[in-house]
Amino acid sequence: MEADLEQRLTVFEREGLAAPQIVAFVREIVSWLEQEAQCKGDEEHMGPLVSHLLLALERVRRGEELGSAWSPLVQQEASALRTLPHLQDWAEAIREQARQRLGLSLPPEEEDFLLLHLGALLLRGQET
Repeated sequence: MEADLEQRLTVFEREGLAAPQIVAFVREIVSWLEQEAQCKGDEEHMGPLVSHLLLALERVRRGEELGSAWSPLVQQEASALRTLPHLQDWAEAIREQARQRLGLSLPPEEEDFLLLHLGALLLRGQET
């Protein structure tokens, strides 16, 4: 993981935007995705995914709802991405690890956003 992405994780933890155990978990997910998706663990490739995952897990930990950001359009886009190789497997692996290690279950709307971010990660990785 490059310094810029590590700094993002540090800011989330230092500012209390995400619990330390969530930050540690996401740090491990970044390392896993670097290997699994064969992409750079830097701000350009993983920054949006990291921020979303940190905030999504923190929302679940606090018992908060996603709110109006989720829409049927997001669900439709995520559904289309489920057919791409690896994306659904990666999302399921992240969801299962969050459940096992943090005791947090991502609701379907958070999984949809996770799929969108993983799809963007895959596309960014193909560009470089």
